[in-house]
This record gives sequence, C-alpha cells and structure tokens, in this order.
Amino acid sequence: MKNIIKNIINNNLYAISLYARQMAGTIVLFVIARYLSVYDYGLFSSYKNIAGFCFMFANLGFGEYILVSSQANVKEVKLKISLFMLNAVMIAFWIGFFSIFFKLDSHLLFWLVVIRTFFDNTFFALVLPYFQAAKKFNQIAVINIIYAVCISLIAVISFIFKLSLIKFLILNIILGFINFVQCSFFAKINYLLVFSYIRRFIKMVDKGIFAYMGVTVAYFLYAQIPSLYVSTFLEKTQAALYFSAFTIANVIGLLIAAQVQKMVPEMIKGSIENIRTIIKKNLIFILLITSGVFIFIAIFGKIILLLLYGQSYYTNAYWMLLLLTIGNICVGEAGVYGAYITASGNQKMKIPMQLEATLVTIISLSVFHKFNIYGAAISYLLAAAYISYRYTTFTYKLLTQKQTP
Repeated sequence: MKNIIKNIINNNLYAISLYARQMAGTIVLFVIARYLSVYDYGLFSSYKNIAGFCFMFANLGFGEYILVSSQANVKEVKLKISLFMLNAVMIAFWIGFFSIFFKLDSHLLFWLVVIRTFFDNTFFALVLPYFQAAKKFNQIAVINIIYAVCISLIAVISFIFKLSLIKFLILNIILGFINFVQCSFFAKINYLLVFSYIRRFIKMVDKGIFAYMGVTVAYFLYAQIPSLYVSTFLEKTQAALYFSAFTIANVIGLLIAAQVQKMVPEMIKGSIENIRTIIKKNLIFILLITSGVFIFIAIFGKIILLLLYGQSYYTNAYWMLLLLTIGNICVGEAGVYGAYITASGNQKMKIPMQLEATLVTIISLSVFHKFNIYGAAISYLLAAAYISYRYTTFTYKLLTQKQTP
C-alpha cells in the first residue's frame, strides 16, 4: 500500500506542485486582505494587475516557444532562456523607469510590486522549460512546493505581526530572489553569456514565435482590459471589491487549466469519435462542477467573502462575485473546445476570435463604464460568453469537416 501511494505521489508530484504554487498565491491574497485596510488592498491589487499586464511583453508565450522550437534540446533551451530572461529584466527596468512619469499613490510600492511580479511569475514561466526539457519534474516540483509553503508562511507572519505592505513585499522579494538563485543553479544557466553572443542568440529565434505572441496578446487584451480599467481609473476601495470577487471566481480557472492540460494530449491524433467523446465527457464534468460552485456561491457568497477577507465591507462584492463566476463558467466551456483547436494544430485561428472578443470588451466597457466595477464585470462576462460561442462553433465546424469524406 505504501508503495502504491508513493508511486501515485511521484507520478503526480509535478502537477501537484504547480497547483500548490498557484493556490499559495491565492491564499496569500486572502490572508493579507484580512489585515490590510480596504484602500491598501485595493492599491496592492491594482499595482499587481498593472505589473502583470506590463510583464505580458516579457512572456508572450515564450515559455512554450522555447520548449517547442528547441525540440526539448536542453542546451538550446538554456541558451534561449538566458536571452528571454535578459528581455524580461529589461522590461522590468523600463516599467519602473516609465512609472516615474505617472502619478501614483506610491512609486516605491509600485516598484516593489514590479520586482515581486518578476520573481513570482515571469521568471518562473521562463525558466520552467529547462526542467521540462531535462525531464527533471520532481526537482522543480520540490522547489515549487517549498516556495508555496514559504510564501504562505510569509503571508501568515505578516498577518500575525501586522507587517506593512512594504515589509510584506520585501520578504516576498527576498524569497523570490532565493528561488531565482536556486532554479538558476540547478539549471546551470549562465545569463552573462548572452551579452557575449547576443547576435547569435537572437538568430536562434525563428518566425514561429509570432504565433505564440499573437495568441498571448489577444488573450490578454480581451481578458485583462476590464481589470486594467478597474486598476487605473476607479477608486482603490472600488478596486478592492472587484479584485476580492475576481480572486474567488478565478479559482475556477485552476480546474479549467487542469482539465485542458489533460485533454490536449488525449486529442492529438485521436479519431473524430474519440474526440467527440472527450469533449462531451469533459464538458459535462466542467459544467457540473462550475454550476455547483455557482449555486454554492449564490447561497453562501456573502459568508464566503466575510470569512475569507475578514471585513464586512467585502460582502458588498456579492453581486460582482456572481457576475464574474458566470463569466468564468463561460471561460470553462470555451476551454474545452479551445483544447481541441490547439490539439488540431489550429492555434493561430484563436487570434482573430480573441481579437473579436477584445472588441466586445471595449464596446461593452464604453457602454457600461458608468456602472464602475459592475460595468467592468459585465464587460468581462460578455467577452467570455462571446469567446465561448466562437470556440464552440469553430470546433464543431472543424469536426464536421474532418468527418465529411
């Protein structure tokens, strides 16, 4: 029995570690919101969202591109990682530099959020291809789990001692730097090498990268514009409400990501009948789970908000939470059909559909902006519903074409 449990853990340790890292990030938001003022939480969430949007240009699908374009050749993967890491560091520098020319409540706080975002998200996404190419899944899994535990402990310590937001961010940055050194050491990546052979490294990048960039940019535009609007134009207390609801609703995204990762390999080179079965099975599973989550939130939403955030003010996000949850249910349905679009080699076809969804976002936001955070939520919901419709109809079109002799 012990051997069976050990084998199960070893075979799934990598996947478990990824979820642990993602869930730890969500738990951190819940914990710090319990002691920060509503304004400070809104400020932190806004800066975090702005930094995440800016760092989109540091990882436009580059992680996947590095792995695929190098055909998992470890040496080439390491060289490309060093190139794209240099690009990410430069982007971090320019984000901090240009922020000087904008009116911010706290430039220091924003710079700390930018550095934290680099270590917490961007760096990890770019270094991950090495561990995938080298098949050192358990090694990166252990690193991830340690990181998840430590970042959760930092949040708990910050809560217990009521540390300021700046001190909380500094502790996060220290942990992120240790993680950076640790991963770089195991991967044996010489970042300085890129300066000596910059032209040679750039020539290693082929035009195939544009497909990855296009899909990533298009996705960020339609999915992140509402959040960016809230971060930049609305009061921080309003932003706190929006992001408190968004964080809870986004937990559904973890389930969707897990299912899509399982579906894509199953669909590649599968028969039409088999693919239809996979789509139907996963669609029923996701809709049942997400509908159950929605019903649970509809009944206990205010209690959940109060328990997680510890302040009665956040119960005002109840209706916002329902709207965003419905939007994520649409995203979940789209994810099932989007998995086949990717598996069938039609990834590029997602770009025009996502750009159409971006137009829906912009138009709906311009119409409903007078409703402030609710206008942003409605905009997100309409864009999600549209992308769900487009992915569904396009997938059925592909399946019909393949089935027709």
